[in-house]
Amino acid sequence: MGDSLWVLYGLGAALGLASADALTKCYFTGLTPYGMSLVRLLFGLPYFAVGWWFTPMPQLTPIFFLIVVVALPLEILAALMYMRALQVSPLSLCAPMLAFTPALLILSGHLILGEMPNAWGGAGIAAVVLGSYLLNLDRWGRGWCAPLAALWRQEGPRLMLGVAVIYAVTSALGKLGVMHSGPTFFALFYPCAFTGIMLAGYPWSSPRPGRRLFSQPFTGLLLGFCMAATPFCHFHGIQLAPAAYLIATKRLSLLFSVIYGGLVFREGFFLQRLMGAGLMAAGVGLIALKG
Repeated sequence: MGDSLWVLYGLGAALGLASADALTKCYFTGLTPYGMSLVRLLFGLPYFAVGWWFTPMPQLTPIFFLIVVVALPLEILAALMYMRALQVSPLSLCAPMLAFTPALLILSGHLILGEMPNAWGGAGIAAVVLGSYLLNLDRWGRGWCAPLAALWRQEGPRLMLGVAVIYAVTSALGKLGVMHSGPTFFALFYPCAFTGIMLAGYPWSSPRPGRRLFSQPFTGLLLGFCMAATPFCHFHGIQLAPAAYLIATKRLSLLFSVIYGGLVFREGFFLQRLMGAGLMAAGVGLIALKG
């Protein structure tokens, strides 16, 4: 059980992230990307506040603060791109683009953490990426590369590809941060620091979201729970497995997102996108069992 515990953490992070995205798209896309990011962070604070009561302060090194200083600006950029993608694209099309993060983590994980997946892990990650090709399979009639070209022509998927690149770096940095602090502490500290920086930018936001941030408190608290559960599971899992493996498992959120997109938002090409997401899930299973 101990060896596979990281898989459970990865699944928990996946479900939390997909649910947070679905709630955000359903109830908060009337805000700007900045407001959407802020509402997700603010409603997570009550849960983080409870966690601080039970979390001791570890001894922090200068490397820890250097990691945070480097990672947070990238995280802010990724968050704004992420929220814009949710605004302009179907959930079942833009969210799966994050499947590119595990493939990119092969490079960043090796450079930053010295990790390299074995052959089975590499094959699983390749399956995850191939599944993203199937998401646009309806464009096959326009040429074999049309499904890939569509990723660049549509704003939402294009933005999410950029987010995947950024997350390939910040995920590796996040594992390094856990190694220099602790999983629970980092899962609390990092989102709170992120929230503080986002709030500092409020006076320069235009238009300011104001009271609209709290217009749906009960939905917001549910969103906040999902946002708090995601980093808790993420950082506990990432200390138990190579970053590429944990992120690949976390990317099962794309499977949940396709299901939300088809059943809740009635988005088109449901079976096609579910097939692509299923291949990605098979890749994750290969990583979990053989990687």
